[in-house]
Amino acid sequence: MTIARSEPPASPTTTLDSVATGLQADAYDGLSADEARRRLRDGRNELPAAASPPWWQRVLRQLREPMSLLLIAAALVSAGPLGEVGDALAISLIVILNVVVAVVQEEKAATALDALRSAAAPSATVIRDGRTEVIPAAEVVPGDVVLVAAGDRVAADLWLTQSWAVEADESMLTGESLPVAKNPQVEADMTMPQADRTWIVYAGTLITAGTGRGLVLATGPNTAVGKLAEHLRAESPTTPLQKQLGKLSARLGQAAVVVAAGVFVLTLFRFGTGPGAVEEAFLAAVALAVAAVPEGLPAVVTLSLALSVRRMARHGAIVRNLPAVETLGSTTVLLTDKTGTLTQNRMKFDSVIPIGNGRIEPVRTTGPIGDAVLRIAALCSDADIDPPIGDAVEVALLEPFSPAEIREIRSTHARIASQPFDSNRKMMSTLHDAPGGFELLTKGAPEQVVARSTRFMTGDGAIAPFTAEARDAVLAEVGDLAVRGGRLLALALRDLDLQPDDLAAAEQDLILVGLAVLADPLRPEAAATVGKVLEAGVHLVMVTGDHAGTASAVARAAGLAHEDREVVTGSELRTNGMPSDLSSIRVFARVDPEQKLQLVDAFQAEGQVVAVTGDGVNDAPALRKADIGVAMGLSGSQVAREAADLVITDDDLDLVTRAVKEGRAIYDNIRKVVDYLVAGNISEVTVVLTGLAAFPGLGIPLVPLQLLWINLLTDGLPALALGFDRPRRELAFRRAASKTSQLLSGRRLAMLIGRGLLLAAGAIGALAVSRAAGGSWEEARTVMFIALVVAHLLYAFVVRLPADGNFFNGRLVLAVGIGLLLQIGTVLGPFKDLFEVVPLSPEQWLLAIGAGTVPVVVLGVVETLRHKLGRQNRASS
Repeated sequence: MTIARSEPPASPTTTLDSVATGLQADAYDGLSADEARRRLRDGRNELPAAASPPWWQRVLRQLREPMSLLLIAAALVSAGPLGEVGDALAISLIVILNVVVAVVQEEKAATALDALRSAAAPSATVIRDGRTEVIPAAEVVPGDVVLVAAGDRVAADLWLTQSWAVEADESMLTGESLPVAKNPQVEADMTMPQADRTWIVYAGTLITAGTGRGLVLATGPNTAVGKLAEHLRAESPTTPLQKQLGKLSARLGQAAVVVAAGVFVLTLFRFGTGPGAVEEAFLAAVALAVAAVPEGLPAVVTLSLALSVRRMARHGAIVRNLPAVETLGSTTVLLTDKTGTLTQNRMKFDSVIPIGNGRIEPVRTTGPIGDAVLRIAALCSDADIDPPIGDAVEVALLEPFSPAEIREIRSTHARIASQPFDSNRKMMSTLHDAPGGFELLTKGAPEQVVARSTRFMTGDGAIAPFTAEARDAVLAEVGDLAVRGGRLLALALRDLDLQPDDLAAAEQDLILVGLAVLADPLRPEAAATVGKVLEAGVHLVMVTGDHAGTASAVARAAGLAHEDREVVTGSELRTNGMPSDLSSIRVFARVDPEQKLQLVDAFQAEGQVVAVTGDGVNDAPALRKADIGVAMGLSGSQVAREAADLVITDDDLDLVTRAVKEGRAIYDNIRKVVDYLVAGNISEVTVVLTGLAAFPGLGIPLVPLQLLWINLLTDGLPALALGFDRPRRELAFRRAASKTSQLLSGRRLAMLIGRGLLLAAGAIGALAVSRAAGGSWEEARTVMFIALVVAHLLYAFVVRLPADGNFFNGRLVLAVGIGLLLQIGTVLGPFKDLFEVVPLSPEQWLLAIGAGTVPVVVLGVVETLRHKLGRQNRASS
């Protein structure tokens, strides 16, 4: 017999009896031990382990990346036709480095489901054969009856059949910061949002108060937590940087083939097909093709990402996926959780509203009202704050007062009797000795306490009649504050001459002291961080499972939203679908995890790069689905941390803005490297093509070893120095690149072609001038070779513009200086015959250096003027 292991897909109204019948179980007496053992064969109450691919599959996936394929081809060509084994080994090492780093990072991400499994309860108390017994949580089956009590981690999804003031902390699932009161229902609407099903307690949540029992509806993967695990199985999306590097690799590979074919044909056309000519033409073409591939780019990307990861770690952020740093810089939409992310995920006794004047007073208000608030908070409570023990709301009421104050008042006001809180009365009362008799202290839901109050305390301690008009005004204030996100408790007292036999019956004719306002306080840095994110051009949206009023109040306090029309609820999403204009919505409230995933999908479908922040189990699927997930590490769940790409260890939201700037700096630096390498490669191709076409006596303009040498000098230290450049100040306020943008767009390629032509013009000009001055072809080629290298090395300073006043970056100066010295060494050192260069006269050296410098100076002036005009135009607009 197979028993269904999921919540019954019922009509809007479902009865407990029909659910029990469907499960072939008794809703109150549970199962027999034999029947439970039979049902356990259908599956244990566990989440299935993630099937992690073997290491060799992860390695192959990395090797299939377009840039890796391009580098492998370059290595094979270098080792084969060109015979440059050293170059082939260097390129191979770059490929191996990239693969190793990526596979190590993937290994960490594979633990997300294991962390989710650990959220299950280790044991459970069930009723079998009419007896209570404790069993491993993994052995709970659908149809079991489970007992729960304060402090228990719930083992499975339960329909409560009995409850004695049960409250559950569901923040890990719904994002709601307050414990939720749970009450049995014999008939319920199963189409209601998960967060509103007050008759169900969910697997993995924590019982914070009361005791109860319930019928197991779902176990293992069919629980609410289990369904979240299914969402975590999806592959993490390819990051924007990975996509752009893939496109760039394809374009460069195609260009290299076209250039090689063109040079091969042109060389044969110029020099014929005599003995050795075809081989020489082929080697020149292949060498130019290899030179056109930016072998150093993957290493620059990997090392610059690793350096940024180290910088982020110093500030308290752990990056679990290398490309994620750059992705956050590309973020255009940030979906942030409320509880634990913008707020502190704790209750704070915020203020007291005295009755009569309607003003909100500080908690430590003086006078008779302040004294009464202290007595009720300290005495009508089973909690303590040294250390914090007990119900979260009671602990919050005690926090404004010192442990010494609480101990003193408790020692002088002995408790005689108490009436505990329950879900029907929604009040708690205690009786204490008082001069001339007894004092009854009461706290509870405003509508209950107000209904039992006939008088209220004024600011000077006088007792005034509580009229119907005043009662209506208080209840209106209660409703208004609830809409704005506050949780209210009414505080009251009563003087008694005699000790009552029935404390509950004495909860009448109360004196209303005031309304205690509790709230989940905003993080101190939240408002400033929201401002920084908005300044950076990122569309910030709060997505929470909490109530719309609470979410709206937090959003307004953080400066995120200003009007209620900017708030959409989960029920509205179910009824009306996604809003047509997502950019106008600042808050999505009362949403479940699946709706949060749908929001990520909706923004991504618009071409947005989506980041998600969160700290609960309910956030894990969205963290995994987003282009980048950011988890709070201090207060967040292990599940959220393992599903995220970036973990903020001290929960400082300002690190998000720092990471955005860091990510934009990486993209900016990679773009500089691409500009540097592509323009330089264009200049090399131009020199070779022009030399073949215009100078027939020159022979091969740049021999294969010269081309590979230029590639080594430029793809090495200067490219790394650009990749490690410090972030520009303007990056924090520059809008992120769109998801469809390219590192090498058509417009940018046209600009780089112009720059490459100018750099090549200097080298070609030096060749022509050298020949005109009577130099030999060998001298002229050497002059051109030096001029091209000088131009390409110095061009690195141009791609840094605007440079925030720091034009001569120290690392770059060192890298370019080393490159220039090595280039001089090829002419003056013992390897000049190997490089096919000849000694030059002082005049020829000046010509070569001048021809390499002048184009760079021209480009620097033009670029400086262009940025200056751009700033002026932006300022005037």
